[in-house]
Amino acid sequence: MSPVERRTIIYDRLQAEGKVSLTDLATDLGVSTMTIRRDLRLFVEQGIATISAGTAHLIDRTGATPLVQVPVRGQRNLTKKQAIGRAAAQFVDDGDTIIVDCGSTTLQMLHFLGTKRLTIVTNSLPVAELVGGNPSIKLIYAPGEYSADSQGMVGPLTVDFLNTLWADKAFLGAHGFDAEGGVNEPVLGDATAKRAMLECSREAYLLADSSKYGNVHLMALSRLSDYTCVITDDDFPADKRPELEAACNQVRYASA
Repeated sequence: MSPVERRTIIYDRLQAEGKVSLTDLATDLGVSTMTIRRDLRLFVEQGIATISAGTAHLIDRTGATPLVQVPVRGQRNLTKKQAIGRAAAQFVDDGDTIIVDCGSTTLQMLHFLGTKRLTIVTNSLPVAELVGGNPSIKLIYAPGEYSADSQGMVGPLTVDFLNTLWADKAFLGAHGFDAEGGVNEPVLGDATAKRAMLECSREAYLLADSSKYGNVHLMALSRLSDYTCVITDDDFPADKRPELEAACNQVRYASA
């Protein structure tokens, strides 16, 4: 059974039962509880489920309150991020070598790639867990020092590794962007890894929801004109669109 098939079964069980024991899942699927935890971590990242006391709980999407409390990171603006991910996937061609950055928005793109045959280079642990074992994808995971904040590898080893590669396309997230200042990041390690991804790719795509516009952080990363296309959501303010479009080569406003 492939990881994709296993995760589909887990999701179906959660939908049907609302909650399910990790031990029961491991026994039924013939894998370790550690494998189940890795699978469920992806659902937690996407705001689908949470884990408490050895049990996975489905998040109740019909009301304002989840079945159990979970961290909001990864859930914020989820619908917008899914729309951006869907739009970004349209730029991926069968046979491409792509670099996928850390972050919840870039992670969403992977759900819309279908059965395309790809080589994916990433420093993101959630990305590696999601595509690992997919027979259509050759996965290359960048070395480095693990950052709990970005949930991926950063640092000199990561940059040195990326500098040896050449990819067709890179898909990058951002903590902040605007027409005048470009793209910026709060953490040096994240910024240097992203810059290396940008420089070793033939095309580059910025995936950033509209809430990030106008945010300013410590590290200047790049200009908006360094990207082939900037993909944001259709809630981007109408009065700011002319200045954004003037600073970019192309802008795509993704709708849910």
